[in-house]
Amino acid sequence: MQKVTPMMQQYLKIKDEHPDVLLLYRLGDFYELFYDDAITASKVLEITLTSRDKKKDPIPMCGVPYHSAKGYIERLIDHGYKVAICEQMEDPKQVKGMVKREVVRIITPGTLIDDFGMEDGKSNYILALSEDRGSYITAYSDISTGEINAFTTADPVILKSEIDRIRPSEIVVEESITGILAELYQDPPSNTTYSSDVFHELECSAEITEAEKGTLSLLISYIRSVNMRELKHFRTVEKHKIKETMQLNYAAISNLELLESLQTKKTKGSLFWYLNETGTPMGKRKLRKWVERPLLNESMIMLRQDAVETLLGHFLEREDMRGLLDDVYDIERLVGRLSFGNIDAKDLVQLRDSLGVLPDLERLLADTGLLESELFTAFDPLCDVHTILQESLNDSPPKTIREGGIFKDGYSEKLDELRYISNNGRTWLNGYIEDERERTGIKNLKVGFNKVFGYYIEISKANAVNFDADAFDYSRKQTLTNAERFITPELKEMESKILSAQDESIILEHNLFNELRRGMEAYIDRLQTTAALISTLDCVISFATVANEYRLVRPEFTDGELHIEEGRHPVVEKVIGENTYVPNSLTMDDSTFVYLITGPNMSGKSTYMRQTAIISILAQMGMYVPARSARLPIFDQIFTRIGASDDLASGKSTFMIEMMEANDALKNATGDSLLIFDEIGRGTSTYDGMALAHSMLEFIHDEIGAKTLFSTHYHEITRLGQTLSGLKNVHVKATEYDGRLVFLHKVKPGAVERSYGIHVARLAELPENVTDRADELLHMFESGTEAPAHQLELALDDDESYDDHPIVDMLKQTDINNLTPMDALMKLNEMKNRLKGE
Repeated sequence: MQKVTPMMQQYLKIKDEHPDVLLLYRLGDFYELFYDDAITASKVLEITLTSRDKKKDPIPMCGVPYHSAKGYIERLIDHGYKVAICEQMEDPKQVKGMVKREVVRIITPGTLIDDFGMEDGKSNYILALSEDRGSYITAYSDISTGEINAFTTADPVILKSEIDRIRPSEIVVEESITGILAELYQDPPSNTTYSSDVFHELECSAEITEAEKGTLSLLISYIRSVNMRELKHFRTVEKHKIKETMQLNYAAISNLELLESLQTKKTKGSLFWYLNETGTPMGKRKLRKWVERPLLNESMIMLRQDAVETLLGHFLEREDMRGLLDDVYDIERLVGRLSFGNIDAKDLVQLRDSLGVLPDLERLLADTGLLESELFTAFDPLCDVHTILQESLNDSPPKTIREGGIFKDGYSEKLDELRYISNNGRTWLNGYIEDERERTGIKNLKVGFNKVFGYYIEISKANAVNFDADAFDYSRKQTLTNAERFITPELKEMESKILSAQDESIILEHNLFNELRRGMEAYIDRLQTTAALISTLDCVISFATVANEYRLVRPEFTDGELHIEEGRHPVVEKVIGENTYVPNSLTMDDSTFVYLITGPNMSGKSTYMRQTAIISILAQMGMYVPARSARLPIFDQIFTRIGASDDLASGKSTFMIEMMEANDALKNATGDSLLIFDEIGRGTSTYDGMALAHSMLEFIHDEIGAKTLFSTHYHEITRLGQTLSGLKNVHVKATEYDGRLVFLHKVKPGAVERSYGIHVARLAELPENVTDRADELLHMFESGTEAPAHQLELALDDDESYDDHPIVDMLKQTDINNLTPMDALMKLNEMKNRLKGE
């Protein structure tokens, strides 16, 4: 410290207080980084790394201009770094010696309050996690919008599922439970250990427990510690009710491609992409939540359906509403910036313009009858707030609030005077000269200016000889060879006004803007309520638009029957075209609730199963569905086992992932769930896979009773149709034409007549000699002239006794009659691992 300059001493002291962040240290017009921070930032930002004090002791250094720092900070945040902003707290021109500097804010991935790196249609959550008497307490918030929630669960599996659905950008944990994330995840998400003794009181719904209030306080303490100011826009804390929406774990959301395509990892090709005709960022965010969390409450579902039906019947009003919503900005995040204190004049103009359309929206809601719906009865057009902004702000304000030009003429009498003086000083001076010439009778009197005396009146020597300065209140200031210079109180006063008017007007506008901003804070609750209703309206308008475009129908709800007539997969239909897609029907009830589906690869089995799940999800979102008609139960959960891909990063094989997802379904599904199992058992040997598929089907049928779609290539297990009364065999039709396989994509009763594996291989254009030889072998196998290879049998040495082997002891102690299929599999895996150990 003593070897470096005073400025670097100041830097090192501040850096010592913030060791785990990249410190952006303000020096004039730049934010500078030093030492390891500079090395890191130069690599991430791809900027030049230089050095300070090159001759003595070089200090690594890099910097970014303060006026364009936002883009650089976004890149650092995107790479997972935390960034501290250290500002000059004094004007260097007015300070002798070292300028005082302080960290005014720490920017982290989860505490973004403005538009740093945040996607328009996605929430940006920060999550806090603690433990209380064996239960995990979770609180999470999107501080850019003020949304805040809490929940409690004792089940680690449910905890992981909910964290996966929330997808927080940042996780804060108490030190005592840092290990829980390592237990839940093979590769734990990054997290910050934090503790606080300060309790923050929040407005909470009645269902929030005392333990949850403690975790909420931990979350707020962390948020305030990095943002370094109090936020006033947090809404009432709501209970995150796990069991009040359809449970869709991460596997189901991924496998059904609800939010992104499995292949591209992009939004295009997902259900969200299909539904998204929203016009506002708020509506887009809400739509994502609706997709992830379909409702279980039938009356709430019906409210949304009723709104969609109303909008379908009012095409012109719906289109007018869509046009109005195009002019609505992100009110939720504008309110967040208002609360944070970093809202600028352009933001307030966006807020003003957004509020300007609300009276027309209210009129259209009334015209359609939607204003009487429970969804929109609290709609507030906020006319008084709009009037305040309309009467105050210019239409094109400057980029910063220190440039002036924010307010309209007439808003402030003092500001108008300063602007007039600043803009019309020369006009005033010309008028003043004429008045003085007439008053003094000196026709060649003139006004001049220099930096020493400022403005002055100059009178020639000839006129000055007989001029009575005192009579006209003139004060002699300077004598020249051929002239005398004077000043007057009026001129001096005007000089002060003219010279300072520009600076004073900017200062005044800055103060007036801060007053306006503080005044707008009183309307935060009303703004948030209306923003929430606008986002709901945006979603149901989007629903109606999509329903109208793709001929969707309103589903009905039943106590158990599932009947879909000519159902379609909405996304596939949109991609390949309405005239190309082949619709299919499905009927399930208490007597028939398992469909065992056979058919060749690429025939459409997976699409048929997925479309059933997606139609159910759409219905419980309150959306219309792609079918001729649909009568559906309300499903509490949807479980999926689709796809086959190794998780190489965690060392899990296809088969292990398959078994884990199947285990989740078999343990947690109820009679009100929907199960989608696609070719279970294909990740292991034929007989093992067939046995597992057979056993699982029996367990689902006998123990769970959930409606199930189960596809398989094991034709042998289609015999279960004779022994399981609730199981129905169906197949996806394909036929041969001119030696080629033609997929008809139509689901028909009964098991498939034959396998078409070699035909599919030909479609994939395998070499002809390979497929021809496979055809020969197939005929040989089917005719019995050459038996297909069986699994290897391991012969044991007859002379060796295994009576005392620990595996034999395990087998003797195992109660086979009380084992579930999954328990048996896990027991077998344990024995296998023990043998490996030997």
